[in-house]
Amino acid sequence: MTDYNVSDHWSADDPDWLKSLVSSLDRRHGVSTVLPLTVVAEEVLEWLELASGIEAWKNGANRRSLRRDFDQSIGALGVSLRTRIAPSLAQFQTTFSRLDRSPASVLEQPPGTRTDAAWTDVTTAATDLLDALGSDAAARASWDDLVAAARDRTLNGREYRPIAELLFDQLRWRGLDAERTFRDLVSMLAYGRDPHDTPFGHKNVPLTERISRARTHVSTPAEVERIVVWLGYQGSQAFPQMSAGRVSFMNAHWAVPNAAPGRQDFEHRAELWELVKDGDLFQVAKQVDEESDVDFLVRVDLGRTTAAGALNRALRMVETILSVSIHNSGGIRPHLAQHGILRSGQVATLTLMVSRREAGFPDDHYGAGITARAIEEHGPRIASALVKGELPRFLTAALEVQKTADHPFSRDMALRKPSEADITSVIPLTDRVVQHVAAHAALAPNDLFRLLGRRWPHARWLFDVRQAVHLCLLHRGYRNELRNELSREWLANQPSRPWILFVADRSGDLLSLCRIESERAWIKRMLASVSDYTEYRALIDYYTAEGAVLEARRRRVRNALVHGNPTSFAIVDSVREYAKFLSGTALNLGLESYIEGTVPAATLSKRTDEFNAMQAGQDAASYWRDQLAARAGTDADSS
Repeated sequence: MTDYNVSDHWSADDPDWLKSLVSSLDRRHGVSTVLPLTVVAEEVLEWLELASGIEAWKNGANRRSLRRDFDQSIGALGVSLRTRIAPSLAQFQTTFSRLDRSPASVLEQPPGTRTDAAWTDVTTAATDLLDALGSDAAARASWDDLVAAARDRTLNGREYRPIAELLFDQLRWRGLDAERTFRDLVSMLAYGRDPHDTPFGHKNVPLTERISRARTHVSTPAEVERIVVWLGYQGSQAFPQMSAGRVSFMNAHWAVPNAAPGRQDFEHRAELWELVKDGDLFQVAKQVDEESDVDFLVRVDLGRTTAAGALNRALRMVETILSVSIHNSGGIRPHLAQHGILRSGQVATLTLMVSRREAGFPDDHYGAGITARAIEEHGPRIASALVKGELPRFLTAALEVQKTADHPFSRDMALRKPSEADITSVIPLTDRVVQHVAAHAALAPNDLFRLLGRRWPHARWLFDVRQAVHLCLLHRGYRNELRNELSREWLANQPSRPWILFVADRSGDLLSLCRIESERAWIKRMLASVSDYTEYRALIDYYTAEGAVLEARRRRVRNALVHGNPTSFAIVDSVREYAKFLSGTALNLGLESYIEGTVPAATLSKRTDEFNAMQAGQDAASYWRDQLAARAGTDADSS
C-alpha cells in the first residue's frame, strides 16, 4: 500500500483531514497497545470455555486483567459505535461484574461443567456483543468514528489507531478480506476510484461522494458463494485416491496430467483443469531428472460461504485429519507448497511460488509412506465426521496441544535429539490435553484423570507382552528360519488370528529364540500371562501399584513445572511415558466419541469386552478362542 502521508498527488483543494483519514488506513506504522473490543470479547469467550484450574478464573489477578483490557478498549471507542452497541455493551459489563463477584465454589468450576447462571449469562452477553460489533451498522459506525477522528484537528495523539484497528477486525469478523477492503478504501478516498475500476487513475469525484461511497463499501456484507480450496502438498509420491465427506485426496502425479481434456476422467477433473490449464500451478515432473512442485492434492469443499479466510478454514480441516493420523500411526507431516481457491467455479486465488520444506531426512520416502497409510486408515472416518462441522472446540484445543507435545519426537525432527526442555514441556502439555477432553465430556479433570489411570494396568500389560515378543525376535543369526516364520505372522498387515492367540500358541517357539538371558525370566512370565489368569492378575496388581506412584509423581512434577517448585530432570523424564499415555488415551477416546456420535463421558468410562472378561476371571487366550468360535458359528448360521 502506498503511504499517502507523503504522497504528492494531492491537489491544493484536498483538505489535510482527508490525507489523515487515508493514511490512517495504512497499518504499517505500528499498532496500538489498545486491543480491539472484538479481540477482547473473543478472549473472554476463550477463557469462559477453555480456561481451567486454580490459575484461571479463581485467580483475581486474571479477572482484573481482563477487566482492565475491556475498560481500555471501551475507552477507545468512538461516539457513534459506543451509541450503536450500548445495550449489548451494558449487558456484558453487568454479567461480567456478576461473575467477577461470584464465590470461589463457582469460579473454580472446570470447563464443561459451568452451568451456573453466572457463567451462561456472561457467555451469552459476550456472544451478543460480538454479534453487535459484527453487524453492518456497527461497521458504518466505526467508519463514522474514523472520519470524525480525522476531521478533529484538535487531537494531538494517535486516537485514530484503535478505531482503525477495531474496524479492521470488524471486517474480519464479518467474513470479509480486511486487507483488501482497506486497500479499496484508500483507492476510493485518494483517487475517487471504485474498487474494480480499470485502468488505474485519478477521478474527479467530489469529496462528499467519496466518503459516502467508502461508508457504503465498508458496511457491505460479504458475498456468500460456493468456495472450493485446492491444496498441493509435498511429502508422498505414492498417495492413494481417497474421498470422504467434503475432503478428497489424490495423487498429483496422476491427477494433474489427466485433468487435461481428452484424458482419463475422474471426480472434480473440471475444477482441477481450471487451476492447472495455464501450466503454472501444481506442476509435476514429466522427466526422470525433473522435480515436482507437489506430490499430492487435497480438495476441500467449504460449501456456500464467504471467501475470507477460506484457506485457513480448509487447512484446519486437513490439519485435523493429518494430526489424528500422524498421532496414531506416525510418519512425517506433509508440507503445503501451493494452493488455489475457486469461487463459484472461477479461479480467485493462486499461489504460484513453491514453498520448499526441510524434512528431518532428505527424501524420507519411508516416512511419507507411513503418513499415506495412516491417512488412508484414519482419514475417511475423520473426514466423514467433519461433515457435521468443525471439530468441537475442546477437541480442537486438545489436538493442537497434543500436536505441540508430539512434534519434538516426530520423524520431522529425527535429526535433532529432543532437548531437556522438549521432554520437560511434555508434562504440562499432556496435562492440558486431558483437561480439554474432560471439558468436552463435561467431567471434572480429576475425575477423568482417575478414569484414565484405571486403564493403565491393562494397557501396560498389553504393551509389555508385545515388548516381550519383540525381544524374542530381536537378534538374527540364530534359527533364522523359525525367526522369519514367526516375524512374518507377527508383523502381518492382515494376521490370520488375534495376536494374543499367536503369543499363546507360539510362546515356546518365541522363548526358544530369546538370546537376552537377563530378560528370559521376565519374558517367560509375560508370555505365560496370556493363558494363565493367576499370572495376569499378579501382574495387574503390580501395574496398579505402579500407576498410583506414577500419578502422584506426575501431579507433583506438573505443579513444580507450572509454579516454579523444585524438581529434577530425572524425575520429569520418569513420568513422561505415563503422561503421554494419559493424554493419548484421552484424545483418542474423545475423538472416537465424536466420530461415532456417542456420549463422550460414556465412551471415556467404557471398557473393552476383553478387559471385562479378564476382570471376571477369564484369561486372554480363552476369551479370544471363545470369540473366534462364536464368529465361526455366526458365519455358519448365515450361510
